[in-house]
Amino acid sequence: MRVGSALLIALVLGSAIGCGSPSSGSAPKPAALTVNDWKAMPPDQKYTPETLERLKSGDPSLETAEGWEAFQKNVVIPARRKDFPNKR
Repeated sequence: MRVGSALLIALVLGSAIGCGSPSSGSAPKPAALTVNDWKAMPPDQKYTPETLERLKSGDPSLETAEGWEAFQKNVVIPARRKDFPNKR
């Protein structure tokens, strides 16, 4: 058997066995964001799906579809236009 083949087999078996640390099953939930925290964020982070989900979970009024749509129309869209004036 070649050294490369032996190394490949060792890597495959090692990854199948795992590194020995138990898996928790789910990643920890990121902290919720307040509207003021969101407004203070840099534009490149502010509009990611993950950030917007954190924002939704941080304010009970944003958890309803109607509340979230109104917030997007009145706050998110105008802020995005201000942060990215050349993108339309």
